[in-house]
Amino acid sequence: MSKVKSIVIEPEEAQHVNPDELGRILHLPYNPGGQMSTQALALKKLGVNTSFCSYPSSSKYKYPTDIPSPLIQYPLFKKEGAMLQFCKKNINHYDLFHFHGGQTFTEYAYKDLPFLKYHQKKMVMNFWGSEVRRLSIAKRNNPFAVAKMTDENLIISRLELLSNYFDTAIVPDHELLEYVYGYFKKIYIIRISVDHSKFTPFYPSVQKGKPVVIHAPSDRRLKGTEHIHKAVQQLKNSIDFEYVLIENMSNAQALEYYKKADIVIDQLQLGIYATFAIESMLLGKPVIAYIRDDLKQKYPPDLPILSASPHTIEQTLYHLLINPKLRYELGVKSRQYALKHHTAQRIARQLVTVYKHKIHS
Repeated sequence: MSKVKSIVIEPEEAQHVNPDELGRILHLPYNPGGQMSTQALALKKLGVNTSFCSYPSSSKYKYPTDIPSPLIQYPLFKKEGAMLQFCKKNINHYDLFHFHGGQTFTEYAYKDLPFLKYHQKKMVMNFWGSEVRRLSIAKRNNPFAVAKMTDENLIISRLELLSNYFDTAIVPDHELLEYVYGYFKKIYIIRISVDHSKFTPFYPSVQKGKPVVIHAPSDRRLKGTEHIHKAVQQLKNSIDFEYVLIENMSNAQALEYYKKADIVIDQLQLGIYATFAIESMLLGKPVIAYIRDDLKQKYPPDLPILSASPHTIEQTLYHLLINPKLRYELGVKSRQYALKHHTAQRIARQLVTVYKHKIHS
């Protein structure tokens, strides 16, 4: 059950950063989509004394690491003890703990929380998606909604427990807000962060005769890959284009296709856009993704993503395939949008605002 009337805030970017005022900050224990490391590294560039630790010691995406995982070389039955020991080792070394993915020092066991509360530590929780998304809520405004977690009682019990220790949460968009509203006194909406310096634009060529369409599903069911394949097969009967499914490729191989792409299809089920769409926009690509009608007004008005559902993907893709000039124009607008709203520096300055409020509360 919801307990409080949440105050929802889209924080301003801090114009002045005083590292001494913020103290030492630790991000942990999970790095979804590279968000934890991207945030922490951008904070470091601002001079903030920030460290980060991801418990999973390896990733196919090769995200950077800062503090080595405390779980390396421990068998499964000793990992909880190692987590608690890591907590006790660091509790006095940091002034604020920024947790990610609904997990704390002891992941979902939360055995560290009484200890942290006793020591009156400042904490914020950053939710990212599947750990809180409930299908019963998602279906209210999205007939195509899917969710990874099916045990909604487990999600609710975790939120209720966390609400006893956290009064501040962060979510990347208004869709995620729906699942955590009422559990935390303050909920900040801080968008996904991407290091734009890693992305050089490769805008679609107006002269290209055979456009390239790519789709890179991290999870076929969540991304609506089946519907995309059906639309592609139908359109190939009348239009000459190349379709590339980015799966089981090296990063180098995938990057070459990203560069060549004229159209990127992200997802058709969730009603939002996320990291892959932003990275594609930074590359100067027009992006197709399903954006819920009721959420469109919650995004900045210059959002260039073409919204398509499982019912409209064929029509939307057709429209882009036959309009090379539109592909180029959307590619330019896409990069401008991502640079304006999703750069790591912008997000880091918003986080500084959150930390300032938290430290002085």
